[in-house]
Amino acid sequence: MKHSSPVQSWNGVARALHWSMAGLILLQIAVGWAGQAMERSPAKVDVMTLHKSLGITLLLLVALRLLWRWSHDAPPPPGDSRKWEIRAARVVHVSLYLLMIALPLSGWLAASAHVVPWKLWWTLPWPRVVDPDRGLYERAAEWHEYLLFALLVLMAAHVAAAFWHHFVRRDGILAGMWRGTAR
Repeated sequence: MKHSSPVQSWNGVARALHWSMAGLILLQIAVGWAGQAMERSPAKVDVMTLHKSLGITLLLLVALRLLWRWSHDAPPPPGDSRKWEIRAARVVHVSLYLLMIALPLSGWLAASAHVVPWKLWWTLPWPRVVDPDRGLYERAAEWHEYLLFALLVLMAAHVAAAFWHHFVRRDGILAGMWRGTAR
C-alpha cells in the first residue's frame, strides 16, 4: 500500500536493494566472464555454480525489489525535468528491470538444457525447466549473452544519467539514491 503524502527521497530499503543488486550484478558479470574463459575443470564447475547461484539470488532480489517498489512511492522527478527526460528514464528503468528478470531466466534455461546438473549454493539441487538439449542450450546461452550486452549498455546509460544529474544539473538525484537526502 503506497503512502498518501509524496516522498522526497528513496527510503533505506530501496537504496539497499539498489546498491546491493548493483554490486552483485557487477560481481555476477565478472564471475560469468571468468567462468567462460576457463578450461573444463572442477574449478570451472565451481565458478559456474557460483555464477548460477548468484543469478538465481538476483532473480529473487529483483522480485523483492519490484514488490517493494510497487508498495512504496518513488520521489518525483526534478520540477524542471523535460517530458522526454522523464520518458527516457522510465524506458531505461523498465528495461533494466526486464533485463534483470530475463538474464537469470535465460541462464536458468541454458543451465537446464545443459547436461550438467547443479545445486544452488552447492546445497540445493536446482530444478530443470527443460530436458537436456544441446541445440536449445546453445541458443539460450547465445541469448543470455545478447541480454548481457543490452544490460551493459543500459547500465552505462543509467550511470551516465546519474552523473549528468549530479555534476551538470546538480539536482540531487544521485545523492537521493546514495544517501537518501531529499532534493
